[in-house]
Amino acid sequence: MTMRNRTRGLAAASAMTLLLGLAACGGGDDSDDSSDGPTQNADVEFTGDPVTVMTWTAYDTDTLNVKAILDIAQGAVVDINNAGGINGHELKLITCNEGADPNKAAACARQAVDEGVAAVVGGFTANGDVMMPILEDAGIPWFGPPGISQAELSSPNSFMLTSGVLGLAGLGAKAAADGCESVAAVNYDLPSAGEIAQLVDVGLASGGHEPADLIKVPPTTTDFSSIAQETADYDCAVVGTPPQPFIGVATAAKSLGAETTYYLVPGGLTDFVTETGGDAVEGTVTLSSFPAGDDPVWDDAKSVVGELEDDPNGGWSGMYMQNTWVAYQGFATVLKDNEDFSADGVQAALDATAAVDTAGFTPPFSFATEFPAPGLNRIVNSLARYIKVEGGELVQESDELVDLKDALVPSS
Repeated sequence: MTMRNRTRGLAAASAMTLLLGLAACGGGDDSDDSSDGPTQNADVEFTGDPVTVMTWTAYDTDTLNVKAILDIAQGAVVDINNAGGINGHELKLITCNEGADPNKAAACARQAVDEGVAAVVGGFTANGDVMMPILEDAGIPWFGPPGISQAELSSPNSFMLTSGVLGLAGLGAKAAADGCESVAAVNYDLPSAGEIAQLVDVGLASGGHEPADLIKVPPTTTDFSSIAQETADYDCAVVGTPPQPFIGVATAAKSLGAETTYYLVPGGLTDFVTETGGDAVEGTVTLSSFPAGDDPVWDDAKSVVGELEDDPNGGWSGMYMQNTWVAYQGFATVLKDNEDFSADGVQAALDATAAVDTAGFTPPFSFATEFPAPGLNRIVNSLARYIKVEGGELVQESDELVDLKDALVPSS
């Protein structure tokens, strides 16, 4: 298979990325809108007009509650403003609950247009294909989208900080490198399941490995015993489900005496998974564009926002939670000398940024050079680190970053 054919398969697989979004999320929660957040210093003087941005996420739904992202956004705004804002401009935050509903998501995007925001920063949604075109028509950039939808992966107004769907290919490559002899790809029984497996197969092929066997999980099942019996026959399994089904499969397989090693979709391995899964998830591997949540690089964020210990999505161990903090820090750093804070001015500045500085959370990368694959062209940061469960804790395998582009190159 040629490089073009492989990357075309990757682009097609972006249609399944709702699963990647759900992998970051826990169940619903009825928390209210009040929170004891950080306080902005009233003595700070700003020299320019305020700059309004928006952050959206889903909460108070039956399936998703990622409200802590708004706490992170608010904390980041206060942190930036207490340091003098962005080039003397105070940052003003508007938030929106997209409710895990395409209609509400579209309403949030239209509100961003109506409010004349300079940019959308960070946040979480699985409805990017609805929201991104509205932003694009209005010329509004989205700095640090979660990288879930096809539109986020391809729109010129999308400025991603993560590696997006390349992570699944990276996990396939990792499984091959770790010496897995038999590999299963475990995914929900949806039309996109084969495309998910194709991503894994691309990575496996880069290590000279045969394609994985696809195991489909019924989306409504709560009994994972039969799935566990299937996965127990494999050395390794690359899992593309949300955390709860993964924990169900892993714990059921453990009761059968299985010794399968799991490779879990990026964003899906959090403290919630390690605490709930226990020994059954020991050794599980994932990857992330950012350092693990216990890395000292997050100390400042935690001192501003708090530890997020009660967050059902894993708090600072969750990649999409981390992404919003990094998005704000990067937004302030990249635009620190900018003069034009209209949406057009911000878009132009970002387009011209050849060395994106995320305040140390990632190595520098370039918004000016796109990824050479149709449909994945906005994946400009292909570097990631492998994280695994060791002794019940999430730890980085090493400080070495891997380039996920290598997972697209077949073994010779």
